[in-house]
Amino acid sequence: MSEHDYNQYGDITINDTGFGFRVAPENSGDGDSCGGGCSGCGH
Repeated sequence: MSEHDYNQYGDITINDTGFGFRVAPENSGDGDSCGGGCSGCGH
């Protein structure tokens, strides 16, 4: 994660849902969080 990304999103929380991982940025901006399997956010 770059410094710019950190300044925009803050800390990242990764949770094991039992079906994959849920990645949730502290400051997502639009209220959405990333998630699902091992895929990325697409941002």
